[in-house]
Amino acid sequence: MKRVAIIGGGISGLSAAWELKKKQIPFIIFEATERCGGAIRTIHEAGCLIEAGPNSLNGPQPELDRLINELDLEGDICPADSHASNRFIVRDGKPIALPRSFAEYIKTPLFSSAAKWRLLKEPFIRSASFPGETLAAFAERRLGREPLTYALNPFVSGIYAGDPNRLSAAAAFPMLIEMEREHGSLLKALLHRSKKQRTSGNPRSPRTIYTFKEGMQMLPDRLVEKIGSDAIKTLHPIEVVEASPSGEWNVAGDLFSDLLLTLPTHAQSKLATPFDLTFLHAVRYPSVTSLSLLYDRNQLTHPLNGFGMLIPACEDRFILGVLFPSSIFANRAPENSVLLTVFIGGDRQPDRALLPMDQLLPSVEKDLHELLGLQGAPHHISTHRWEDAIPQYTQEIETVHEQITTLEATHSGLYFAGNYRDGISITNAITSGRTVAERIIDK
Repeated sequence: MKRVAIIGGGISGLSAAWELKKKQIPFIIFEATERCGGAIRTIHEAGCLIEAGPNSLNGPQPELDRLINELDLEGDICPADSHASNRFIVRDGKPIALPRSFAEYIKTPLFSSAAKWRLLKEPFIRSASFPGETLAAFAERRLGREPLTYALNPFVSGIYAGDPNRLSAAAAFPMLIEMEREHGSLLKALLHRSKKQRTSGNPRSPRTIYTFKEGMQMLPDRLVEKIGSDAIKTLHPIEVVEASPSGEWNVAGDLFSDLLLTLPTHAQSKLATPFDLTFLHAVRYPSVTSLSLLYDRNQLTHPLNGFGMLIPACEDRFILGVLFPSSIFANRAPENSVLLTVFIGGDRQPDRALLPMDQLLPSVEKDLHELLGLQGAPHHISTHRWEDAIPQYTQEIETVHEQITTLEATHSGLYFAGNYRDGISITNAITSGRTVAERIIDK
């Protein structure tokens, strides 16, 4: 009889558990902390709705849409304000909106005339990716130096808190490699996709950004509610996993036919197991701190008419970027107030994320003063430190993935899922858990 131990109650573990629940396969989730959901956490304080971790979702995504429908969360969706469509990139000390059309692209001061012409030549660049190519090398080869510096670099810091000079193009953004391989050009691939969509008779739904009315934590909380508390053991860290003589897995003195590990790799490598997990040390998680800062609206001169602001490494600023939550979503801050979420550290400067507040805040405020016209102190500060924030998809992670696959093939009933394996987005993590659950169901 199948019975599954799921170690880790983050979104991947919850997703796997939900699939097992629907097929009436018994399982237990072992979660070390007092709540499930991992990095997805919403805090209500000072009249604000603050996200300690991921702040939004992107759609349409069939896997995510299906789950939201199954959890009866459609009525709780909170779409982004249409007026918050600008994405600002800092160049020469000034926030500049990314162009959203060809006309804006021609006029934007974000790129020089030479860089714009070079970018338009991308379809005629005849080159191919090579094994071990970094994301930075890929971008410069296809797009040129300025788009790498003032578009990809801040974009990667916003998603991965990472450095494109370290990330593997094939591991971090495999779609780019596929687009180049199939079409010889990123622009040609985009045009082909657009034409195919038009001729199919099913126009592609516009991509939207959304959260939930009471914040991102509604997603894992609803999963916990649907799964049921009897199948979840919180405040129950697992330190030892053993293989029993019967071929089952011994977890916390109980026997299971299948074992699913969804912990971050740095936590998995500390487990005592009958198989070697030391290779997981190769996955690097840089430190990131987020500060959610509440101000009166008149304390900032910038209109905050966008999603947020990202800062390229060459600008030599203390912070990585800023989100404008109260501009993006409704009811995120009191009336006539603004909420900013500032990110510090990442793979550029991980040590900065661990600085004490008396060193952190003055440096943050200096950047906000010079870039957004900030005057005065915040009325409220909410600090969230992630010493091991986001797994970095460097070249080393490809070898890690191969070793994980080998372990699964050589140890019956052993499975791995999480954002270190199938992508770092929430949708990726949900899919990772579901896919493994389906493998267990079909076994």
